[in-house]
Amino acid sequence: MAADDGDPFEQGKLARFNNEPHENPYPEDSEQHQRWEVGYNFVDHGLIAV
Repeated sequence: MAADDGDPFEQGKLARFNNEPHENPYPEDSEQHQRWEVGYNFVDHGLIAV
């Protein structure tokens, strides 16, 4: 996996790929929080779709 580039989406993907706990580091109701969640969930949905 690519190194973290500071993008919350990529950070979330990397966290899920590495089986880290689902602990979003961004404040709720922020765009970064939402992007992190989408990235974290993308791994599950992306792997199922393949």
